[in-house]
Amino acid sequence: MEFFNLQLVAAGTIVIALAVYVRLKRSSLSGLRGPESSHPILGFLPTLLHTPAGEVDFVLQSNYGGAVKYDGLLGKRLLWICDPKAVHYVAQGSGYAFIRAADRKELSRMFLGKSVLTVEGDEHKRHRRIMLPGFGTVESSSYVPSFSRKAARMSEKWVEIIEGHKGTVAIDIPAWTARATLDALGEAAFDYPFNALDDMSNELSRVFNNLFSKTRLNPSNWEIFMTEMVALLPPPLVRTWNEYIPDRKRAILHRSRAVSERIARQLVEEKSAALLSNNGGHDIMSLLVKANASASAKNGLAEDEVLAQLSTIIIAGHETTATTISWTLLELCKNPDIQTRLRNEIRRVRLERDEPEPTAATFDDMPYLGAVVKETLRYHPAVYQIYKQAAHDEIIPLLRPIAGVDGKLIHEIPVQEGQKVALSIAAYNRDKEIFGQDADSFNPERWLKDGYVTKQAFTFGGGHRACLGWRFAVLELSAFLTELIDKFEFSVDAKLKFERGAAGIMCPLIEGQTEKGVQLPLFNQCLRRYMYR
Repeated sequence: MEFFNLQLVAAGTIVIALAVYVRLKRSSLSGLRGPESSHPILGFLPTLLHTPAGEVDFVLQSNYGGAVKYDGLLGKRLLWICDPKAVHYVAQGSGYAFIRAADRKELSRMFLGKSVLTVEGDEHKRHRRIMLPGFGTVESSSYVPSFSRKAARMSEKWVEIIEGHKGTVAIDIPAWTARATLDALGEAAFDYPFNALDDMSNELSRVFNNLFSKTRLNPSNWEIFMTEMVALLPPPLVRTWNEYIPDRKRAILHRSRAVSERIARQLVEEKSAALLSNNGGHDIMSLLVKANASASAKNGLAEDEVLAQLSTIIIAGHETTATTISWTLLELCKNPDIQTRLRNEIRRVRLERDEPEPTAATFDDMPYLGAVVKETLRYHPAVYQIYKQAAHDEIIPLLRPIAGVDGKLIHEIPVQEGQKVALSIAAYNRDKEIFGQDADSFNPERWLKDGYVTKQAFTFGGGHRACLGWRFAVLELSAFLTELIDKFEFSVDAKLKFERGAAGIMCPLIEGQTEKGVQLPLFNQCLRRYMYR
């Protein structure tokens, strides 16, 4: 115990010394305006991390425009941007001049390993090249039957609950969609049965269930302080700290990685054997193994890199899709006319096509469904901020000049190597010059207007870091909505107020009950044609 205490003292001394150094060597950004700090040590961070996701972004956008400075730990100046030209430049126009912020990358490495999300430059290109075959247009379309089957299976469970209550009953949507999307992901991505809808005893199902909300929702000021202080250490010391200093939330992340790597090793062995016998599958993991086997030693992935992709695919495609389905259903409750119009289109097209189950082509015949999906992804982006770090001194251009502290217009922002930059997806997606004066309203109709075909929300990022699985996500969301809106009529208790939980992803919480975690109870009325046909 004494040795352990000495370790803490030594680590604390190093961190404090580094913090003083950072205080003395702050980045300038002196010409930019920004909000006052809300904490004498943590700066503006408590406001950012304790306020519902996106709300601070909208205030910053309204008060200061497309670029803002704010103070982090011990006055370290941070840059926040939503200006369209600046966001696109940082995300894609500058190549690898802006990389993932070191502290965020280390957090990902801790529970993912060496995956496409934690590498940069040529290594990142190599990872993406191996993973791309599983996420093409044809491949993503082939997964639609899997999505529809899991949506139908969840619907069956809901019908049983409703009939047991002899009428309308409130069902906690994210608790179910998290299980259903995990099952859909298991079948499409790995040809692996999670069976989360029927039995949550599956080890992988348990460790990944609500992972973001368990580990990142509502951090205390002390947790914010320790996270920011440790991030100032050199990378080897940060890794040592994260690996060996006890912490309840980090223990959850370590556990998820251990379980996923063990199962991934088993899957890779099975798929490698199937490939050798010319019996390879068409799931994402099989295609990844096949692409890796065909690559040269220089261009392929090492074993630990292949294993890391399983966790990455689950993290990127599970809880994000589950919460997006939840937000969509909530908006349809708030806008019953939209819900009715969508249901009419779904039923008309399904009747005309007379298919045993929907396909990607089915969704192409449903323009209003496409509009609802696009509007949800714009209005409720699952990932509401992306954090970058300048790899070297850079100049970020602005589309719209902003007024500086001296009143003069600023057209570009010089940043120093190491400068952290927060890209606000939430604010970008509410830009009125892009999406219209009603950008703060949920209105799928905007996507059916002339000229909107060229507009795009920034929900899936852009450039070399754009989400690989965006087609996968859009088709999965479309499949679930097609099944659920056809079978059920959704409504919500008007007395309940919901807020967007800031947990790295935008998760639904009940106002006044945030300590209970993710919740979104909606009333589901099973429609007569399905109960009695």
